[in-house]
Amino acid sequence: MLQDEVTKFEGIKINPVKNAILFTAKSHFLAVKPKKAWLDIEFVLDKKIEGFPIHKSVQATKTKWAHFMRLESTEEVDKQLLLWIRKAYVVCK
Repeated sequence: MLQDEVTKFEGIKINPVKNAILFTAKSHFLAVKPKKAWLDIEFVLDKKIEGFPIHKSVQATKTKWAHFMRLESTEEVDKQLLLWIRKAYVVCK
């Protein structure tokens, strides 16, 4: 479901690497890291978001913040997450 939504974005590249799937516009805006029982999701925005379901936010550059989430089921892919990923795509294209 997550990949289906993200691949609708114009001009993205999907780069599978050893431990993740990277989604790129001009720069990486989303990383999906499969684990045994969950997916770790990382995305970049131009502002910091705090609180659940974000479990960590790190300032990646002067103007960008990396956000980290853990998804344990497909039901956790909701409108809010898709909105954040859409915003990450816009920030990084």
